[in-house]
Amino acid sequence: MWYNMLSVQYTIQRTKGHIMFGRDAPHSIIDTHCHIIPGVDDGSRSMQETLKMLTIASDEGISDMIATPHYKRDHRNISTAGISEKLEQISELEKEIGLNVKLHAGEEIYYFSDLSEALRNGQVATMPDGGHVLIEFSPMENYIVIRNAMDGILSSGYTPILAHIERYECIVRDDDAAFDLKNMGVEVQVNASSITGAAGAATKRFTAGLLRNRLIDFIGTDSHGARERTPEIRKCAKLIHKKCDREYADSILFGRAYEELLAYKALTR
Repeated sequence: MWYNMLSVQYTIQRTKGHIMFGRDAPHSIIDTHCHIIPGVDDGSRSMQETLKMLTIASDEGISDMIATPHYKRDHRNISTAGISEKLEQISELEKEIGLNVKLHAGEEIYYFSDLSEALRNGQVATMPDGGHVLIEFSPMENYIVIRNAMDGILSSGYTPILAHIERYECIVRDDDAAFDLKNMGVEVQVNASSITGAAGAATKRFTAGLLRNRLIDFIGTDSHGARERTPEIRKCAKLIHKKCDREYADSILFGRAYEELLAYKALTR
C-alpha cells in the first residue's frame, strides 16, 4: 500500500479510515499554507530568509510545506511552472544545509469571477493533488458572495479550501455560516496563530468553537518571514491535542492533508 512508503519517516497506523501518527514520529505536521518562495509576493524576501523559515519549520516539527504564493487577478503573479522551478531550487539548497522539509506547489488565489476557467486552462495552480483549491476573499466580503463563489467552484469539479476562515467578518458574526459552507462541501483552513491567540482573543474564541464542532480540515502557518509571521506551529499543535480527541487532532495536523492533498507524492518519496 502507498502508506507503507512512509514507514522510514513516520510512525503511522490506519484507524477508522484515517492515518494516525505515533507520538515518537520525528515530524508529524503538514503546513498547508505558507509564503516561503522568495521574491514572489509579500512573503519571504530572499533565499536566505526562505532557508531560515525552513529551519524554523523543521524545528517546529513540520515535515511538509505547501507553498501557496498569492495569486491576484491583474497583478504580476508567478506562473505555475515558475512555482515548481523555485521549489526545486529551494530543495537543492535545503539538502546542502542538511534540512529535509518536503516542499509542494500550491497557490492562494484571491477569488475572481472566471476562476473556474483559469483553473481548467492551468493559469492558476491547484493544491498538489490537482483537485483542491485554496481560496481567499476580502475580510469584509459579503457572505452571499463567498457562498456563491464556493458553489461555483464545487460545480466546476474542484474542492475549495477557504483560507483562514477566521478572518471573514460575515462568517465570524454568523453562527451558522461555517456549518453551511461545510455542508456544501467546502473545506476549511485555519491559521496556527489564530488558535494560539496570537491573532487576538476574539479570534482565538472563534477558532476554539470551530475545533469543538470539528469544522476545521487543515492547519497552516500562513508564514511570511523568518522574523515576523514565522512558520511556528508547535504551540498550536499542543493546544489542539489538549482540546480535541487524538484522532481529530492528528487528522487536521497531518492525516487529512496527507490523504487528500499529498497522497499522490507517496510513491516518489
